[in-house]
Amino acid sequence: MALPANVPEELAQRQARLRLVPPDEAPPPAEVREQVRTWQEHVGQIADTIRWVDETIERLQALPELGGPERDQLELLRSGRAEAFAVMQRLNPDQAWFWTEEWQAGEREADADEAAGRTTYHASTEDFLAALDAHLDDEIESDAVARHADA
Repeated sequence: MALPANVPEELAQRQARLRLVPPDEAPPPAEVREQVRTWQEHVGQIADTIRWVDETIERLQALPELGGPERDQLELLRSGRAEAFAVMQRLNPDQAWFWTEEWQAGEREADADEAAGRTTYHASTEDFLAALDAHLDDEIESDAVARHADA
């Protein structure tokens, strides 16, 4: 993997952020650190539950036919997801949007795209913006050709 062209600038930005940390800043007391560790553990368990439930629902819905037992399982899973999401909203309200069914479906789709090789890596912001400009130029040209063909 090639190094980005802007290593000195990137490092300078990161070092500037490091200097924003007050020199007298210390870790919180052990009790607070333990509370944070416990909170993180609970949030992680809820996240794992939501992911598992969503994946299991997706597998059930992909079945050619849902019989009575499968419909019962689906209803049970939906109820379990609602419960897990409610706990996530309570414990991590600022991030709850990420755990909505819609957002998680998009995350699974992005994971599938990545696994299938339908993603592109850009070594730098400049590379990404150049690729985006080229893509937008292609779309504009395609739209113009289509309008011309319709005329």
